[in-house]
This record gives sequence, structure tokens and C-alpha cells, in this order.
Amino acid sequence: MAVDPNEKIVAGFLSERGFRCVRFSTDEIGRAPTPDFRVYQGADFRFFCEVKTINKDIWLDKQLSVVPPGTMAGGLRDDPTFNRLTSDIHTATKQFDAVNPDVEFPNVLAFVNNESTCILHDLYEVFTGNFRSQDGTLYPISKKYSEGRIREKKFRIHMFIWIDLCKSTHNFMYTDMTNAHVSSLSKWLGKDPKLIKRY
Repeated sequence: MAVDPNEKIVAGFLSERGFRCVRFSTDEIGRAPTPDFRVYQGADFRFFCEVKTINKDIWLDKQLSVVPPGTMAGGLRDDPTFNRLTSDIHTATKQFDAVNPDVEFPNVLAFVNNESTCILHDLYEVFTGNFRSQDGTLYPISKKYSEGRIREKKFRIHMFIWIDLCKSTHNFMYTDMTNAHVSSLSKWLGKDPKLIKRY
């Protein structure tokens, strides 16, 4: 099986932090839609990890490729970013549920972002339904995503990793600091829960 380059990025990212990623066997993958990795710290199993890739939106590029030179292309449409993130979260929960139905272990969803117009705050907005302005005011303008098909399922994911290849940055986003799995993840990553920013 060919190694997905974005999965390799996530595996390397976790390896730098003392974790080891192990792929599911071909038999396991054949029986159910598994996540990408079991993740260990030393000999101890820690969490499941799924990798999703956010690629450049080529909707306009496709339109421009089929019209004569000098012809207008494009048009109005909804921003695809939120639908894309919602779909990825929805699909990932199915993959986690296939191997971790009782949520006995933490589930971690890692995004590798290759789209310059997609940012971490888009993920935050999809998860909470709130747009956060520069002065910190929250506007509940995206509830149709946060309270739609991922309303319950999103809490089956305990941490998001956001690796932004456009900005060469990374972030962690925890889902519920009262959850024991979230506390364990922060401890394994060497993060002080008291210093984690809450919104």
C-alpha cells in the first residue's frame, strides 16, 4: 500500500513528540473503515489517529480551464470550507467508531492543510458554531454546521491537530477540558492544562 505523504507528515510530527504510529493491518482495513493509526508512547497504547487532508479548492481553476480566453467564469456559491470540515469530522467519527465504539481510548483527528484560505479558526467555527471577532466577541453564525450532523458526534473526537503547510505552523485544539481523555492527551503531550487557552 502506497504511503500517503500527509499521513507521513502526521506520523513524523507525532514521532518528534515521543509517539509511534502503527498502521492497521490489511485484514482490519478490509473489515471496516478504520482510522489511519494506532498511536503508542513507548510500549503503551495511547490513542487512535485519523488524518484528513485539506487540499486547494480547484473549483474556479476547473471552470477557467474549459472557457475560451477572455471569457468570464465562476459565480456565486457557498464557501466550501465549512462543508468540507464538517464532512471530514463526520467521516472520521465513523472510522473511530469502527474500532473504538465505546470510546474507551482517545480519538485524535489530524488535519494537514494545503489551502491558504482555510485557517484554524474555520475548524473552531465549525465545531462551536461561533465566529470569533478580533475583539473577542462571539457571533453564532455557523450553528447549522456545529448543530447539524456533527452535533453529537464531534465530541467523540478529543483533540484536533492542525498542521498548516501554507504557514508552516501547527496547533492543538482540545474539545472538552472536563473529559478524562482530553486530560490524558494534554499530559502525554507535556501540556499544562492551566495554560491551555479556553474560548
